[in-house]
Amino acid sequence: MKNIDKTTRLANYIIDMLVVYLLFFVFTIFENSYGVNYLAFYSIMFTYYFMFELTTHQTLGKMMTKTRVIYNDGTKPNVIRILIRSISRVLPFDALSYMFGYELGMHDLFSSTKLIKAK
Repeated sequence: MKNIDKTTRLANYIIDMLVVYLLFFVFTIFENSYGVNYLAFYSIMFTYYFMFELTTHQTLGKMMTKTRVIYNDGTKPNVIRILIRSISRVLPFDALSYMFGYELGMHDLFSSTKLIKAK
């Protein structure tokens, strides 16, 4: 199985972050707090990734680019792997981990998962 290239991963990231920011914006409207609330933002981000990848092994970005998450041995990742993957995403250095020549991000390395083209 071939790893997904950085361009596809960037598209996933941009789409998913647009959704997360939209959800955060809606949250701030309902809460009537237009200040920056990092706890709320990262909670929304964690929940978005965790729930989508747990139930479908894809986020909206991955659905659009036709990719999905698998365990390194080719099987579906279990709840613990998705939990590790989702927690790793909220680390500030996760997004930067792609800038240093790796095809896998920290969330992939820590959770022993990767992306493949969806069937």
